[in-house]
Amino acid sequence: MISEYLSVKNKYYLSGFDWVMGTIDLIMKNATCAGNSSQIVFMLDAPPDEAFVRESLRRFLRFFPVINGRVSRHWTLTPYWKIPNGPREHPLPLTVTRLDGASRDRDLLSVLTRSINTPFTGSDEHLAFHLVYGMSEQCFAMTFDHRLFDARGAEAFVGLLQRYLAANSDDVVGNIRLIQDYDLSGWKNKFLAGQVVNRKVRSLSGEPVRAVPVSLSSSSRGFRFRIIAFNEEETKRITNNAYDEAGYLMIMPYLFSRVIQGLHRLFEGRGAAPGAYVVPVSTDMRRAKDIREELFFNQNSMFFFQIKPEDVGDRKRLITVIRSQLYEQTQNRFPEKLAAAGALTRIAPLPLLERIFHLPMEGKIASFCFSHVSKDAFVSADLLGAKIVNLFHMPRTPVPPGIGVFFNSYSRRLNATISCLDGLFGDEELETLERDLRCSL
Repeated sequence: MISEYLSVKNKYYLSGFDWVMGTIDLIMKNATCAGNSSQIVFMLDAPPDEAFVRESLRRFLRFFPVINGRVSRHWTLTPYWKIPNGPREHPLPLTVTRLDGASRDRDLLSVLTRSINTPFTGSDEHLAFHLVYGMSEQCFAMTFDHRLFDARGAEAFVGLLQRYLAANSDDVVGNIRLIQDYDLSGWKNKFLAGQVVNRKVRSLSGEPVRAVPVSLSSSSRGFRFRIIAFNEEETKRITNNAYDEAGYLMIMPYLFSRVIQGLHRLFEGRGAAPGAYVVPVSTDMRRAKDIREELFFNQNSMFFFQIKPEDVGDRKRLITVIRSQLYEQTQNRFPEKLAAAGALTRIAPLPLLERIFHLPMEGKIASFCFSHVSKDAFVSADLLGAKIVNLFHMPRTPVPPGIGVFFNSYSRRLNATISCLDGLFGDEELETLERDLRCSL
């Protein structure tokens, strides 16, 4: 079965977007305490049995030697993910925390914050699992290297674990495609796409990027998080408001507009230098049935928005600006051209690409980050013998900008995660942003 799963000669050739994620990983490792990782958290109604969890993970992970891969280069200079030839003996990456009087953590969120800010132990380690037993709540979490998974891929991977346990059959994990060629053809189209991307970068850098300065002098800083969980009734109200104000199925522009307004107040309070807000927005356009065939690595699409401060105060006008830029980039197939042009970056070593990233906008890569995982890839109501109460994500925001707001949905419920680099904003400012989002959505 493993032989069916592995790519040709145990190589998965990385796309341009994968290489960009590798660059962000290097930037994060140089600027903070860990790399470009994220964490998916499953809140459970009952504590799972630790022995059962350990044995389940041990059995399941042996089918996926890709999780212990590392980056290498082909003689054509194309970077690839070198996959071990069969499973290797690795310590099970599982930590167990029990919150009691002897624990150094005060609550579940502090445990999860510590785990997402803990670097992986080696260059071939890209996953870590966590069981947290609290006084009144418990959770199972998976920390993952963003070079290995995007958000929906991570959800689907844990979903595959649950299906494997429910079926008690190895057939569930069979025939997962993991083949990608060199992508060393169609150079004319790639260079034409590069011209489109270059024009977009020039237009974004036409005026200063409004951002809170990030000091890169300390590499020991981690991230803090605020989790806003909306119940089913609140989520339905938010969806109806989005349809009324932004249009049918336009929940992303609606959520984005409220985040812009909330962060605009923080930027104003900080006296941020004049300029326009430049925001990268990642979205996943895959159908649910396609995720199984594209389970690993990065399949997201990227949009870039430029919002002028004078457009922020009027909600209707702001949503119109967002929708207009969304339509324009969709019509011009900008995400596809960005992906095609990204293949041209793969020849550059990551340290060089890291420096290039800071050139176009004088190191101010963006004002903040935003994403909306609109369709949950994890659809089960159960995990590891317990019912799931909620599911949310805890991503480490790229630095700079060091601040981002990320939405996901699970079981007709919306969650928002505020991710902020230590020291960038204070507790009162983050409380204000959380309150603004709760009240405005």
